Amino acid sequence: MPGAEVSQAKQQLNMIIDAYLSESDSERVLAACDYADLAHDGVTRKSGEPYILHPIAVSCILAHMRLDAETLMAALLHDVIEDTEFSKEDITEKFGRTVAELVDGVTKLSHSSDKEYNKAASFRKILQATLQDPRVIIIKLADRYHNMTTLDALRPDKRARIAQETFDIFVPMARIVGMNEMADNLEHLCYQNLDLDMFNNVQAALLETKPKRCEYQAKWEKNLAELLQYHQISGRIKKKNNNIELLRYFVKNDIDLQELTHSHAFEIILQSIADCDRLADILREHFQVLHFADHIRRPLPGGNQSLMLRLKGEKTTLSLTIQTELMRKAARFGVVLGENAPQACRSAIQASMQNLNVLIDGACAKTTFSELLDYLHQEKIWVYTPHGHLHELPQGATAVDFAYSASLFLGNHAVGAKINGEIKPLSTPLTSGQVVEVITDVLATPNPDWLSFINTQKARRALQNILRDQDIDEQRLVGEQALNRALKLFNCSIKDLTEDDWINLLQWRHIDSKERLFEQIAVGDLLPQLVANHLYSQDSSSEVSDRLIQGTEGIDVKYAHCCNPVLGDPIQGHLSRRGLIVHRARCHNLLHEQHLHPENIMPLQWNSDDIDDVSFTAYLCIDIEMNDEQISDLIYQCRKAKTGVEMVRSHDAKTYVNIVVNNRKQIAQIIRDLRMHFGFPRIIRLELPPNIAETSKAC
Repeated sequence: MPGAEVSQAKQQLNMIIDAYLSESDSERVLAACDYADLAHDGVTRKSGEPYILHPIAVSCILAHMRLDAETLMAALLHDVIEDTEFSKEDITEKFGRTVAELVDGVTKLSHSSDKEYNKAASFRKILQATLQDPRVIIIKLADRYHNMTTLDALRPDKRARIAQETFDIFVPMARIVGMNEMADNLEHLCYQNLDLDMFNNVQAALLETKPKRCEYQAKWEKNLAELLQYHQISGRIKKKNNNIELLRYFVKNDIDLQELTHSHAFEIILQSIADCDRLADILREHFQVLHFADHIRRPLPGGNQSLMLRLKGEKTTLSLTIQTELMRKAARFGVVLGENAPQACRSAIQASMQNLNVLIDGACAKTTFSELLDYLHQEKIWVYTPHGHLHELPQGATAVDFAYSASLFLGNHAVGAKINGEIKPLSTPLTSGQVVEVITDVLATPNPDWLSFINTQKARRALQNILRDQDIDEQRLVGEQALNRALKLFNCSIKDLTEDDWINLLQWRHIDSKERLFEQIAVGDLLPQLVANHLYSQDSSSEVSDRLIQGTEGIDVKYAHCCNPVLGDPIQGHLSRRGLIVHRARCHNLLHEQHLHPENIMPLQWNSDDIDDVSFTAYLCIDIEMNDEQISDLIYQCRKAKTGVEMVRSHDAKTYVNIVVNNRKQIAQIIRDLRMHFGFPRIIRLELPPNIAETSKAC
């Protein structure tokens, strides 16, 4: 029977590739299949089926996308180097260097007994190979997708571990390279394996309301079809299976079950961009538009182009994606299309690839893996040059970050920027969709003060390299000038520093001369604002020990009461006369201060996201008004989860809770637990305590 299964799988592969490959290419693919079968002979998977069925399945997934013969051959051989006695040289000799390089690119490393190191090194290797040939990540994603469909044979804990890794790494990677259909399929399987109860609850709600949903969908489809016909716009309307989108919103706590079952989605595929624009204008005339975004001119990550509208109906809401046929294909397959993808798609993917290249440049494996996770999950913005070239940057990036993203020359000689045509300082934070032009002067040189507000590794590394290349005397002068500027916040200068002040500073930094202090400032090892803060903070009492936040030894550190950061939150510092004030990175007060005094804002990082012996208060709002019995139950559930409760009160159809936690992860966990226990209400974290923030925005 196993032989029959393998024979049937080979026939299926042959049937798919015969539809689009040449006869010679088909023969090469089948030869690779036979070679892989021989290499894995006698090996079975956890399910008991012959191992060769897995690489054949991976190759079939790629063949359905019409990948070239070399990619299919590499998919068939992708586990040969890792799991069998055959080597890269054997594959090179038999099938050529390109196929061997692709196979080697997806082969995991196992040179160390440290599993975490091996995993980090393997991901770094995949990234490096992907930058050389994007087909590496295409094969890896197809491999992971098939593995995710066959998790039933594994232990529950291993299923959850693989699903979490897939969600953390492979789903966002798929979106970066534009393979959104693959990303959706992977994400759906992740939710199913990470939280089956939640997944089943959502599926049950969707199933229960399916007849009513179909009724409303039919009405929407009829209205849209009549609109196209009346205005003589040629196109097709496609009902979109938005279950994964609804699941995502639900998991993120953006909607509750009631909203979930009243949301519908359609794709409208038209013949031209002009038709897309015309239809969007017509819809805005006929319907109440809750949201509109033009991603044709400003593509999303992976180059996803469309016009996106959210319309309000009598009892339901409708999400519309309007695009051309080529845009739709590019949004589904991205990098798979290669040169056949629209230029905007290729440009967006290239921008992301450049950022990945910065990640792996000169960093060790574990550092790369950590930075990769940060990069994949940080909020991003997309800004454009006057010529329309896209640049992807982290949220909070400034004009100088953009300058270094565009080119080393622009960064090193930047003196200002035009943002949407208006001249702005280089410290100006950017937002998605802006057009940025860097103003340069060939005689200008980088300023070490920039280190206090740049947000990208590329800009930081480039700036520090330039500063370190300066003559030692020039470094000292630059450092002295930078410290002088920082001292202005406290209405003094270097001339005002006493002998005791210098002794204090040198002991603090464990150095023997003020010249060495200036050098540290000049090359970016020490922010001058921290030096000034160390000397002149008015309040000598520190709320936070220096073990929590990197680089704050000897500094008075306090938490901002306007946003109440918790260990693990993305944070930035505001240097003031009261000390270093720690804010959440998206705090409205911080953004306002950054516009007024960017020189007083600095990036911060926690020493660790997991310290047990510290506590923070966080504020939650639950979208149900609880009675006394439910409040008692709520307190019990929090205590069971080792979360303290300071206050609970119900008001105006909501319940407000002050909880005591160790870190941000604990907040996320208690929100998940409470949603599950109380029937999946929406729960948001407030910036301010409930008594002053009942209408506050969530951070």
